[in-house]
Amino acid sequence: MKHTFLCRRPHQVLLFLLIVFSIPHLLLSDIGSIEGIHYQFHRTDSCYSFRGSFSIDGDYECLIRILYDFAHLKNIITSADSIVLIRQGEDWYDVRYTFKKFFITNASIYRKSLKSEEHKVTFTMISSQQNTNLIPNVSASSGYYRITQDSTGYVIEYYQEFIMSTRFLRGFYVRTAKKESLRFMLNLREYLERMCVVEMRNGCPSIYDEEVPNTQSEDCFSHFAGSQ
Repeated sequence: MKHTFLCRRPHQVLLFLLIVFSIPHLLLSDIGSIEGIHYQFHRTDSCYSFRGSFSIDGDYECLIRILYDFAHLKNIITSADSIVLIRQGEDWYDVRYTFKKFFITNASIYRKSLKSEEHKVTFTMISSQQNTNLIPNVSASSGYYRITQDSTGYVIEYYQEFIMSTRFLRGFYVRTAKKESLRFMLNLREYLERMCVVEMRNGCPSIYDEEVPNTQSEDCFSHFAGSQ
């Protein structure tokens, strides 16, 4: 039958796919924009970095807290299968992200820190473990979120760089990482707009107000609850 090769030789098929997708990616850097997201990718043989930004008209305190607070991580890092808080201190905490894709599992621990004076939230990888060497393992990673003011409101900048333990599959990895990074930025903007812009325009209380007046309309609270 025509499907005999696929059914009886999965290892050969996998090897073929790995060879095809591991062809080196010739583009060392890529700059562009999509749906209002400005981005820049850059890579060398063992290092990959992504920078993305977008404008938003929202409340600064709401923006910085959502970018930092652990409570919002599951709504921002939607590709993670699990996100666990390990330990925390004053303006920092350690968190473990677990990602699963087909037969591949990766668990990475990052330290996330709030740098209020710099208007930044930074993150640095502490450790990374995965159950296979078929894709590159990350030996180091760090980055940040930064908020700067412009004429229309604020600019949210996201930056992350990775140092890979091997050059194997670098072309496939870069293409996949680019796609996931852009998807992440679009989701991040949508969530920040929902939490820090829509509620403001509807006259809803800030999610960080210590006292919420009881005079707010039912519609306001139902809209806020629907954004969680």
